[in-house]
Amino acid sequence: MNLSASKQLPAGLPEVLRAAHDVFINLTTDRILQIEALTVAIGKGEEPGPAVTEIAQIAHKIAGVAGTLGYPEVGDMARSIEQRLKADIGAGAPLQNWDTIGPAIEDLLDAMEDLI
Repeated sequence: MNLSASKQLPAGLPEVLRAAHDVFINLTTDRILQIEALTVAIGKGEEPGPAVTEIAQIAHKIAGVAGTLGYPEVGDMARSIEQRLKADIGAGAPLQNWDTIGPAIEDLLDAMEDLI
């Protein structure tokens, strides 16, 4: 299913980036579902390290391309989450700031849902 069929390219985005934009939009639903599943696993008390690491990796991918494709706010949100999660992972306490990172992740998911 091509979710981008009804979406316009962001203002000012060169036509040459249409394919990358379409891939980004089409992957957005999958990334939302992945992040949601990982946060549910964390909420159920599963070992948080792998889930937090995977959320950080997904956030990294989003941050790396969102701004280029005309979604700088989404990119900035993802980058902030990635950096905060990586700092907590590096400190050996992947959930030490979850009380503030969890809501930031929800805000990112809401922003991503607005894209599709």
